Amino acid sequence: GSMSDSQLNISSEDASESKGLTEDSELELGCVVNPELLQAIKHGNILPGLLSHLTTSLRDEYGNAVGGDELSNKIVGLYFSAGWCGPCRAFSPVLKKFHEEYMDDFRVVFVSMDRSERDMVEYIKGKGFLQVDYKSKSRTELITKCSVSSIPSLVIVDGNDGKVITTSGRMAITANPEGCVGSWKQGQSGISWCDCIALCLGCKTRKQR
Repeated sequence: GSMSDSQLNISSEDASESKGLTEDSELELGCVVNPELLQAIKHGNILPGLLSHLTTSLRDEYGNAVGGDELSNKIVGLYFSAGWCGPCRAFSPVLKKFHEEYMDDFRVVFVSMDRSERDMVEYIKGKGFLQVDYKSKSRTELITKCSVSSIPSLVIVDGNDGKVITTSGRMAITANPEGCVGSWKQGQSGISWCDCIALCLGCKTRKQR
């Protein structure tokens, strides 16, 4: 069966082990950005105001205002990422391909953690993601509401009510790309214990090389 989202959270101790590891293993972990926000968002929580933050500051890839109806009846992936982060640069092409394949049901909304708007524009170019206006207060509010302590982070929410489906979207796409959208539509995390174990074993194998 699918794992609950709370069972998928990686502790800060695990994240701290990234120091001194190879580049391959670092790609699998991520970049710590807000350690003070390290707390679990429970599966099924409705984050107050999340959708209003999105709809008032939603832009297309080129920075043009987009209506909130773009997200209605969709599974939404809030993608917290930045061009300066190696693991983000490794995952973004994977997410771009996935997004193109499942766009009828799934939309990515990029929430930039870049150090400037210019950096964000350069990083998001050609990816086809929607984005949250860099200058808007909504961007920082979303980072706090979603407890983003490391990136890349892909928080999966229901586009109709803002209900959190899973904070482990990145892991689900990596382990179960063909089945995770169907699971998300049913309110499930999209990743099983077997998937998680397989990912962990693969990670350890690469570290030993």
